[in-house]
Parts: sequence; structure tokens; C-alpha cells
Amino acid sequence: MIELMRERITFQKSEAGTDKNGNHILNWADCYSCAAYVNNLSGKEYWEAAQVNAQAEVNFVVRHCSEVAVMDTEHYRILFRGRIYNISFIDNVQYKNKTVKIRAAVVKR
Repeated sequence: MIELMRERITFQKSEAGTDKNGNHILNWADCYSCAAYVNNLSGKEYWEAAQVNAQAEVNFVVRHCSEVAVMDTEHYRILFRGRIYNISFIDNVQYKNKTVKIRAAVVKR
């Protein structure tokens, strides 16, 4: 699987801030970039996503590391080929600490 990790992705982390009027806003900052294997959903995963109109979901597979191990679905997102993806699921594959599979959906603007 590692030899297939040819795409570059960037993880962003949200940070609470305020705008000039004092309103609370979320700021996104790049926090980690790495190589990834990227694949559209297929088979059963695709049809399950289609049931909830989430066909724009993608699987990212990255190497396990300390930066990825602390990520969650609420405070992180992915930039890939100029598009933003909200993370919906993070899986440390078979708890082996070798690869992490991340399911994410493209953000509609």
C-alpha cells in the first residue's frame, strides 16, 4: 500500500478566533502535509454513501505517525487538489499503527 501513496495532501486544524467586530470565528491553519493513497468509495461503501447523498466521499490512506494519531473529525480537515474535505471517519487500520484510513467528503461551496 505504501508504494501507492503518490498524492500530496495537507491537513488543516481549526483554531477559534474573533473577527474585527468581536464575533467568534474558526480559522484554519495548515498543520501537516504528507503523501497519501486516494481512492473513491467503491462497492458497498459507495452505495451506502449514495443512500445519504454523500457520493462525493473519498478514502485517504496515510502512514501512521504522531501527527495523524492525534487528529479527530471535529478539529481537522484535508486539502487535496485545491478542494477541501471534511473528515467523517478515522481508522487506525487493525490497530497496527502502520496505516490510517480516513473517510472525508468534499465541501460544497
